[in-house]
Amino acid sequence: MIKKILLTIICLIMLLGTVNAAKKARPRPATLKVAVVDMDHLFQEYYKTKQIDVSLSEKQAVYEAWSKKLGEERLKLEREFNILKDASENFSFANAEREKKRKAAVAKEQELRKKEVELQQYIQQKTRDYKSILTKMHKKLLEEIYTEIRQYAVLKGYNFVFDKSGKTLNTIPVIIYNAPQHDISAEILKRLNRGQPNADTQRDKGSSLR
Repeated sequence: MIKKILLTIICLIMLLGTVNAAKKARPRPATLKVAVVDMDHLFQEYYKTKQIDVSLSEKQAVYEAWSKKLGEERLKLEREFNILKDASENFSFANAEREKKRKAAVAKEQELRKKEVELQQYIQQKTRDYKSILTKMHKKLLEEIYTEIRQYAVLKGYNFVFDKSGKTLNTIPVIIYNAPQHDISAEILKRLNRGQPNADTQRDKGSSLR
């Protein structure tokens, strides 16, 4: 009887050892490491974005100043044209004088139309130029941010990094919730801004943006 009990115990011990060995030998499923970033925040707080905003604002100011100048020139021509036109229709003047005013009015109207075309073309061209510059600069900045995120993700072993500022076509956030420890925005922003020049250097370079 005792021998049977001992044999049973030995068999159970061997069975448990086999099960444990099988568990240890079984490969564990890979664990996904996921993080989120706020791309809107990263883009707005990236120091190069602020530099470009200053540069574009100055370019826009130049465009607006020249447009205003052309507009004032157009108004001046319009006033001169109206004066000549009124004079050409004023019967208090002799026929010869009215004819002279009429010809001058025709010439002035041609100047006016030419100036209107110049103003319109300038505004259209500068609007296209501004949009083109804006698109290229923003694309360059986004690529720099993406590169920094990719490098950080590889360094820290993340499998996926999601943008929590993204929204669906129904304007619903793609990421409804994330635990704070999964948000790596602060780390990415710190890495992006590590080459930020100090305020004095920024002021010295300010004039070169024009």
